[in-house]
Amino acid sequence: MSLPEPIVTAFSSVEREWDGITILQTHTSSLALAAGWRPAVNAYRCADQFVIFVDAAGLSRKAMDIRAEPHRLIIRGTRPPPEPNCRPSELNQLLALEIDHGSFERVLDLPQEVDPAQMTVDHRDGIFRIQLPLLA
Repeated sequence: MSLPEPIVTAFSSVEREWDGITILQTHTSSLALAAGWRPAVNAYRCADQFVIFVDAAGLSRKAMDIRAEPHRLIIRGTRPPPEPNCRPSELNQLLALEIDHGSFERVLDLPQEVDPAQMTVDHRDGIFRIQLPLLA
């Protein structure tokens, strides 16, 4: 079965746009808890820096341990479970339990060397923006 021409053309266009872009390899450290969760990450290489976004709703900057090494970014933290403000005797029914919580660790291997001392981290609306300047 072949795909219709408009779909094939769209895929070819996307492939050309992504040509030359290396997707960063991410992994969880062997030291991370097996039952942990992984916040979503978007990572980009710009002309002079890597820019990484981490979706970590419910976490403050103080709750995150973000460390840069020359070829690696390590992100750790713990998100507590959100719980209602009622006594256990008042809780009648659990309707859904979908929000991930607990400890996590993300490790991003970077294809170019960065300057860890120049890392900046901004946090707004549950998204962390990490900027890592490339070494010249």
